[in-house]
Amino acid sequence: MPLTIPDRRRARRIRAGLGRAAAAALLAAPLAPAVAFAAELPDPYVHYTFDSAAADGTVADAAGSGLAATVSGKGAAFAEGSISLPGGANGSGAAFVSIPGAAYAGQEAVTISIWMTNATGSDNYAGAYVGNADRTKGYWLLNPANPSGAVKSVITSATAANPAAETWNTEIGSTQAPARSSLSLYTTVISGATGTMSFYLDGVKISSHAIATDLTDFGDLVAFIGKSPYPDRFFKGTVDDYAVYHEALTDQQVSELYADQAAERAEVLAPAAIESALAVVAAKVPAEAVETFTVPVTSGPVGISWSSSEPGVINVDGDGVASVSRPRAEEGDAAVTLTATYSFPGADPAVRTYTVKVSADQTDTAKVSADADALVIHNADDMRSNFSVPTVGAAGSAIAWEVIEPGAADPRLIAGVRDGSATYVIKRPSAGSDPTIVVLSATVTSGDVAQTKDIAVTVQPMPSVQAEEAYVWAFFTGEGQGAEKISIAASKGNDALAWNTLNDGNPLIESTEGTGGLRDPFIIRSHDGDRFYMLATDLKVAGLPGGFTTAQRTGSKYLEIWESTDLVSWSEQRHVKVSSDYAGNTWAPEAYWDAELGKYVVYWASNLYDTVDSADRTSLTYNRMMYVTTDDFVTFSEPRVWIDSVRKSGTDGLGTIDVTVAEEDGVYYRVYKDEGDMTLREEKSTVLTSTVSGDLPGAEGAPDQWTLITERIAAGLPNGVGTNTFVHGEGPSIFKANADDINGAAWYLFIDQPDYHGGPNHYVPFATDKPLADTSAADWYSAAAKLSSNLPQNADGGRPRHGTVIPVTRAEYQTVLLALQPDIAVSAVEQVSVTTTLNIQPSLPSTVELTMADGSVQEAGVTWAPITAESLAIPGQIRVRGTAANDTREPVEAVVTVLPVNEPDSEPSPVPTPSPTRAASGESPTPAQAATGTPMTRAQESAAAAAPVPTSAPPSQNPASVNSTTAAPIRRDDNAGSGGRGSLPKTGTGLTGLLISVAFVGGGCVLVALRNSKRGLYSHPDPR
Repeated sequence: MPLTIPDRRRARRIRAGLGRAAAAALLAAPLAPAVAFAAELPDPYVHYTFDSAAADGTVADAAGSGLAATVSGKGAAFAEGSISLPGGANGSGAAFVSIPGAAYAGQEAVTISIWMTNATGSDNYAGAYVGNADRTKGYWLLNPANPSGAVKSVITSATAANPAAETWNTEIGSTQAPARSSLSLYTTVISGATGTMSFYLDGVKISSHAIATDLTDFGDLVAFIGKSPYPDRFFKGTVDDYAVYHEALTDQQVSELYADQAAERAEVLAPAAIESALAVVAAKVPAEAVETFTVPVTSGPVGISWSSSEPGVINVDGDGVASVSRPRAEEGDAAVTLTATYSFPGADPAVRTYTVKVSADQTDTAKVSADADALVIHNADDMRSNFSVPTVGAAGSAIAWEVIEPGAADPRLIAGVRDGSATYVIKRPSAGSDPTIVVLSATVTSGDVAQTKDIAVTVQPMPSVQAEEAYVWAFFTGEGQGAEKISIAASKGNDALAWNTLNDGNPLIESTEGTGGLRDPFIIRSHDGDRFYMLATDLKVAGLPGGFTTAQRTGSKYLEIWESTDLVSWSEQRHVKVSSDYAGNTWAPEAYWDAELGKYVVYWASNLYDTVDSADRTSLTYNRMMYVTTDDFVTFSEPRVWIDSVRKSGTDGLGTIDVTVAEEDGVYYRVYKDEGDMTLREEKSTVLTSTVSGDLPGAEGAPDQWTLITERIAAGLPNGVGTNTFVHGEGPSIFKANADDINGAAWYLFIDQPDYHGGPNHYVPFATDKPLADTSAADWYSAAAKLSSNLPQNADGGRPRHGTVIPVTRAEYQTVLLALQPDIAVSAVEQVSVTTTLNIQPSLPSTVELTMADGSVQEAGVTWAPITAESLAIPGQIRVRGTAANDTREPVEAVVTVLPVNEPDSEPSPVPTPSPTRAASGESPTPAQAATGTPMTRAQESAAAAAPVPTSAPPSQNPASVNSTTAAPIRRDDNAGSGGRGSLPKTGTGLTGLLISVAFVGGGCVLVALRNSKRGLYSHPDPR
């Protein structure tokens, strides 16, 4: 094999005591964490410096163990004290290095430390491998750039005693740090005694994982540099040093190991390290500043110190906090020179200067003018909730508020959710009233300058109460084409387990802010009921180097927010910062109205760090649940920690995420994902914002604290895919079933089970027939058999992942259908009229004709409610409710005329059929419409159907209690009668020999039938 004599032989010494401490001291400042004193380093058991190789390809062990390594294959070269490996496809015969298995044999605790420069790119391969020659029996593997662009150091739970064919699925370890192409020190510490494996990059701990195996579990060992037993490509790059220690080095020892060896390599490391630091600083120093900012004081191994040409304007402290004091208006702008000195031990420092413009402060007049011009109240022309107002302007002016005209809203000012804000509490007019106008006056003041601005606020009346009879589902579908956008589906009528795809399977909302991706959409109905708020995660994983790891370290601090009054027309997207600068991500937001606080509580998951500079975050922490409060989803309080529990190592991101909340009888229930084992927990508390720190709650505790109801909720229940069961999942969505949901459930819990949790990559439904207070773990049952075949599916094949199901009224449902899928929205239902005689069950048609909003006509089967014998025991007319078997389970009705037995057969007299019209009005039917049969719009019918049902006449007057036969709400249609089968006359002599008249008594319809001086009285309790 070809060998190259090194151009420069760098002496390799196993430093001890004083020399090592001196080197460590040089690097202590730029390293994190810094060391207070030198920790003695042990000697390695084997150590390969790769200064040269013998003619037979052997590389001597510098530690003196006699365990020489062997270079095999083609293309290896030695230069500058390193071995260069050419890389290549599997089977190419490319060079690699074999390490004797005896270097690791019998060792429960080892530290493997490798100086390496990777040029392979991102893929599945091994930079280093220790394990069984049969990889199914277990291994440790280092990949400096996996397919996600991250460094991977993993050990398997598969062993010689328990092999696994898909061994990669048993890997445990770090996949967090972004891959590097420069010379770096990769250190892995495995301790069987403590059951941990830690990974370090350039002396800084990246992660620590609990493990149940060590190298002694893998049988006879082989070890390689540049390959593994997998049929992957070979590693391409250089290896500068490879050392194995027969003990688990501490964090401090690993830090000093890097400090010691980095000083030796300063000539190689310093240029790239300083160049990287320059790029980091260039991105952090602003060209202009008027408020405090931060600058880096370290970047990897590089220390950065700062000085300012004008400390009175910009002063940088030792933590990199640059405090800004703007010059007075008369002093003019300032140009401040910041000088950064970059230090790497053993290398000459680099100095760079940066000029920052600090604009002079505005005059009081300019501040007041700017703040007054910017002063607006969100939704002032359509107010439906308490709302926030600023008390400090962006330019620093003070803003004082007073009420000029209170209207009927009685506005009252209270403390706001955060500094610089206040909240107006309002009383909305009662349902059916006119809106009321409130006029507020804001006085904007700075110094001796003041300006007043009046703002009119239109407060809408309360909405009328309407029954919820269907569902809408907002979701995203994953990371593929068409994914990371918001889609919406609608149920098939009052059935939470059968769904219609809307918008022809295309997403409804795409992000125009932040990362450009939208995940985890959540819709909440306002506590008054007539506005919807939608929240979503600002995250685009597709194409993100490092994937979810990067997203938790350097991710968004913002939520994406929209609002709507009809679930169709959504406001402009609002990109709102809710997390602190110390957060690495803001995931899966939801919200709930807290009646005691009188505010919404918004909650999400974040990794929190001890630095605001994401470049200094070398490893993850763990997800904590955070919360804020808000009156209006415009102004939010400062974030607070809600659940703080380390579920694994504390450096792997694993904590608690994805909380969903429900309330029942004054008790809050929450379900969330415990990332310790990727299962779901259910807890309860009478105080929504009660906090948890340390261990997750147990079953015992005060009512106002969170206590455990169920761990591993739904585990072992069917997930709808063959005989598979649910165990692991995420993104739960809990919601109350509608009163007449055809499945009979009381509550639903939908849980997202992606493929990486062994699921079908969509939601799996569970339900209980009991109140939440009475629901134990055994009371949840799987409803997956039905939903799995009735899911909405997008045009790209995507099905619902993390999202929200929200109950809606029939009118809201119809609005969504008309806008997003008119070919399934019904605009008219054929009227049905039949005749029978006393005590004879009528023959009702098995189908009805439906006219769709797009103009098409469908014939649909009907399920009719049963007609009781009592209803047929007296002459008169009754209405029977039914449900069409179309995609929206449209309510239909039949008018049944009951004739006396001795009445000759006759048909009802013809009644003019109203012309078809489209649903257009939101007005309720007038008495004249109800009495004369004037057609009502669909919106009128929805309003009428939701109105309270008046009590019918006493039983003595109402022997045929027809209303007991109803099975579904009745709605007249604006197109009713078109092509129908007859209709019920509201007044007059509609039947031969039978006088029928109608009078309205107390809101109920009283039908009086006169024949041969005999009076029959029939009272119908429907006001229509």
